[in-house]
Amino acid sequence: MLTSYATPLTRADFEARLGYSAEQCRMGLIHFAKGLRGTESLTQVRCLPNGRIDFLSIDEAARLHANMMYQMRNFTPSVAEEGIE
Repeated sequence: MLTSYATPLTRADFEARLGYSAEQCRMGLIHFAKGLRGTESLTQVRCLPNGRIDFLSIDEAARLHANMMYQMRNFTPSVAEEGIE
């Protein structure tokens, strides 16, 4: 069963999601299929001089990826989702 997830309510929440996604990339835990824009979108995210993330540099693919990775960090499939009855 699909459930909705908590969207970030503050800038700090969203920056935490992007930071988690960036750390997963640095650790080599994320792999993209050829032809997907994932790596291109994430590498184009820029930081402002004060160290904050420039929201104008984030496209939809980077936003969706960051939110999905953060939501899936503690994911464990249930027995029903695996198709085992």
